[in-house]
Amino acid sequence: MGAGTGTLRGLIQQEYLMPATFRCTVITPSGPAFEGDASYVSFPAWDGQYGVMAGMAPLLGRLGEGPLHIEGDGNRTTMTLTDGFAHVRSDGLTLLTEHAEPTK
Repeated sequence: MGAGTGTLRGLIQQEYLMPATFRCTVITPSGPAFEGDASYVSFPAWDGQYGVMAGMAPLLGRLGEGPLHIEGDGNRTTMTLTDGFAHVRSDGLTLLTEHAEPTK
C-alpha cells in the first residue's frame, strides 16, 4: 500500500484536501489586466503585503501601491498596482485597482 492509503490519516487527507488553485482577476477602469488560475498571490495592501492561497478565509481589504506577484501553472506574473480593493472569496480573488502596470 502507498503512503497514507487505507489509514485514518490518508482518509482525513482525502476528505479535507483543498484545491491547489483558485481564480485570480485583476480589473482596472480600462478592463481586465489579468484573468487566470493561481496557486499563490501576493498583493500590496494599505498596511503591508498580503499572501493568498486556495482555501483562504474571506477578506475585503484596501489595496496600497506596490508589487503584485501571481504564481500558477509554472509561471509568475508580476505587476505594480496603485490603490483599489481586494476581495477574497471561497472561489477566488478579485483585485479592483486604479492602475496595473506589468513589470519584468
